[in-house]
Amino acid sequence: METKEEIIWQGSQSQVLNFGVHLSMLLIIVIIVVAGIIVFPPVIIAAAIPIVYMFYKWLVIKNKRYKITTERIFFTTGIFSKKTEAMELYRVRDIDIYEPFWQRIFKLGNIEITSSDATDPKLMLFAVPKPSALQNDIRKNVEMRRDTKRVRGVEFLGDESIENT
Repeated sequence: METKEEIIWQGSQSQVLNFGVHLSMLLIIVIIVVAGIIVFPPVIIAAAIPIVYMFYKWLVIKNKRYKITTERIFFTTGIFSKKTEAMELYRVRDIDIYEPFWQRIFKLGNIEITSSDATDPKLMLFAVPKPSALQNDIRKNVEMRRDTKRVRGVEFLGDESIENT
């Protein structure tokens, strides 16, 4: 008996990833404005370039969306044209968490999901909140999905395809 696909978690990357870009662009804006005031006032118009770049970087992060359901993981990217990739949960082999110091300050982390998918075996979820809880939710649903589909992951010692994935 198939159950209805339900959303476990959905969200996007954290804007914390843009901190360095935004900080450096603000510094450039200050330099442009000060130079404009001191040297040549029309130069201040050039401050629009870093502002537009900051907005673009914000949009890029905002439009990388993750949706994890009881059956699949979806990753959608794109500002104007969208691309959505899907990974079946029963194909997931391994789930690792990476918590860089800068992200840990904000209780964020990266989750790397390795699967048996031939076209794209790795999926990285960058800067997601509460990565340990999310990893456990994914793992639990992977096992439930495997039970439902009656699928088991088998690893053979010396199997080149497993060692290289």
